[in-house]
Amino acid sequence: MGMFDTVRVPCPKCKAIEYFQSKGGSCDLIEYDLHDAPLDVLSNVNRHAPYTCRKCRTLFKVSVTIGSVGVFEVKDEEDNEN
Repeated sequence: MGMFDTVRVPCPKCKAIEYFQSKGGSCDLIEYDLHDAPLDVLSNVNRHAPYTCRKCRTLFKVSVTIGSVGVFEVKDEEDNEN
């Protein structure tokens, strides 16, 4: 089994925390809050996206742009392939 880091991501709808795995960065089994995660970890945070919130069943993934990080709901089945 390979190693990874974990990013705690709040659901954009109900704010329940989901745990996203990333193979970006050091992969030392470190757990980060979304807004504290290094950019190299965030570069691979959507490797299993979209995630389904266990509480409200919303599909979502992380959006990373230079200078900001956001979470958004996936509304179209077409988005599940990206």
